[in-house]
Amino acid sequence: MVASVGHSCAKSVDLLSQFMNYKVHGICPDDWSLAQKLILQGCEPLPRRRCLAKSIPKVGLLHPFPVSLWKNVSDKILSWSGLGCKNLACLNGKKLNRDCVNCFALASGQENQRYIKARGKNDFLIDDVLALGSGGIRIGFDLGGGSGSFAARMAEKNVTIVTESLNIDAPYSEFIAARGLFPLYLSLDHRFPFYDNVFDLIRAGSGLDVGGRPEKLEFLMFDIDRILRVGGLFWLDNFYCTSDEKKRALTRVIERFGYKKLKWVVGERANGSGKSEILLSAVLQKPARV
Repeated sequence: MVASVGHSCAKSVDLLSQFMNYKVHGICPDDWSLAQKLILQGCEPLPRRRCLAKSIPKVGLLHPFPVSLWKNVSDKILSWSGLGCKNLACLNGKKLNRDCVNCFALASGQENQRYIKARGKNDFLIDDVLALGSGGIRIGFDLGGGSGSFAARMAEKNVTIVTESLNIDAPYSEFIAARGLFPLYLSLDHRFPFYDNVFDLIRAGSGLDVGGRPEKLEFLMFDIDRILRVGGLFWLDNFYCTSDEKKRALTRVIERFGYKKLKWVVGERANGSGKSEILLSAVLQKPARV
């Protein structure tokens, strides 16, 4: 049997050789996109290197907390190498993914209304979800958190959120950090670097789909269950179901864990082309197990 740990790195040996080709004690190559390509191919965590990461001066360009949560971020403090867009205005003109449409426009648009104003029955409000936690929500984990707006709204409620992100087509991690929030640069193929039963809440959107592969979803759900404490909440937020069968398959996986359904809403929403999409939103509570 092939060892699972490190096997994906062996399959990407050419890219790994490029990544490890650098001047010791010098400045690291500007190769974050190469590193991310390795991560997306399952080669993580990456090996450490003995070089100095390229830095961007940010003195005087960062806002104090909590003003930073909703203050527009300067283009000058973000790294644009390897990206098609070279400023935030360009990004805000694109639909980067289902969870990030104009998500870098903090002062205007719908981003600053998310989680506090519902657009439809599938949009749960933060206050309503926190009430389901009986006052015991203190720390959480956001999977595929876009530009960090969920973490920002939770910070206003004195709840600390770690936001999982990769810089796919945009500088998500730097942007989240510039807002005074905690980005975790990690793919969903990697085992979460947290101890068991530590989080009060975990939120996930359509990124939970992990490429539409049922076996990957099952492994991911087991890891989510591992780090969520008993009585903790799993918030499935507007998960896009490509078909009714996809919804049933996801439902079967979730029900296998025996979570209590505190909220469960299946709805439809018209996409950009006018076609209806099936969306599933739910708040589930982890049970105690003997």
